Amino acid sequence: MLLKIIYKFLAGLCILSFILFILQYVVNAKYSFPEPKPFHGKFIYNPYRNVDQGKWRRANFHAHARKFLGQSEKARRSISFIDSLYRSFNYNIISISDYQVINRYESKNEWYVPVYEHGFQYYKNHQLVLNPKKVCWLDFPFRQTLSNKQFIVDQLRKDTMTLITIVHPIYRKAYSSNDLKYLGNYNCMEIANHERVFTTSYDTILSNGHPAFIMADDDCHDLTNIKEVTNSFNEINTDMVKDSILKALSTGRSFGVKLNADTLKTNEEKRVAFLNLPEINAITFQNDTLTVSLNQTVKAIKFIGQHGTEIRRVTGQSKGSCYFSNEDTYIRTEVECNDGTLYFLNPLFRYDGVRLTYYAPAFNAFATWAWRSVFFGLLILIIIIWYRKKCITVKK
Repeated sequence: MLLKIIYKFLAGLCILSFILFILQYVVNAKYSFPEPKPFHGKFIYNPYRNVDQGKWRRANFHAHARKFLGQSEKARRSISFIDSLYRSFNYNIISISDYQVINRYESKNEWYVPVYEHGFQYYKNHQLVLNPKKVCWLDFPFRQTLSNKQFIVDQLRKDTMTLITIVHPIYRKAYSSNDLKYLGNYNCMEIANHERVFTTSYDTILSNGHPAFIMADDDCHDLTNIKEVTNSFNEINTDMVKDSILKALSTGRSFGVKLNADTLKTNEEKRVAFLNLPEINAITFQNDTLTVSLNQTVKAIKFIGQHGTEIRRVTGQSKGSCYFSNEDTYIRTEVECNDGTLYFLNPLFRYDGVRLTYYAPAFNAFATWAWRSVFFGLLILIIIIWYRKKCITVKK
């Protein structure tokens, strides 16, 4: 009896897997991906134009109170702990991004931005969804094609008020360099979390002319681990209201920080490290020259351009400048502090003075329906053959 139940379960699982396989690779929409071009145009987009130095706010948008389908009681305890811990480090904006759940613990605050982490398959093709009206449960279980990934992003962006961030792009080879070259219709990319930095992935995006801006977040799962919390964060130039925060992130009026916590053993030591971090006094662009000024000397200020090439490095200074030449498509800045902490500034890049986005993958109706027609044609043929064989067997 038990073996019969197991057999039926396995048979049902195989049928379900086959159906999901067909839906993902055959029935799902196919896209055309035009060849992307580097940033170009006579104008330079400067995300830090007219920033208010008195409005820098510290924020984390990627933290987990529980794992996927985790216990709700444990999650409730974790939520209050997240709030108190991040507040003790002077965070202004504290978000909880559980898998497929919108946490509304902070919703009483004007700055509250609803957020969740979308994606529940093994391969980590995940997105951080900010300001959704509801959770999207659509996902593909197997290794995703480029068209699969674009389809998911487009479904998440159906709600035009959402902001989509690609997170941990290299985990389990979630997003290849080819994916990042062609994928479109998202807003930001996570350049750092508590474990790693993803600068190579980010330069691939920028080198192919995609105006995605930086986010840096903890992506913490173990709140008791000092190496996972308050290690990567955003500094956003914004008013403390939701719409202002979202606009600042989507236009690049922010920068990311990856704290070097390797030698820190307690939260008290980390708080001291926070207090000693340099402040950015100004980010200016005048006479085709980008200048970054800090309130103390740092180990290095690096200016990085097309294909991740280091254009210029200034060491042991509190100010660094880089000329934006006619050959430069974008320039982004990294600041390496004396303690090893890294600041990642959003890029300045060329554009036409009107549009930030030139590139748009398009739904390919011909390819989509060609695949579907072939599949359904084969399915009908198989049914006809099976039916004819059955009829012949009955006559005999």
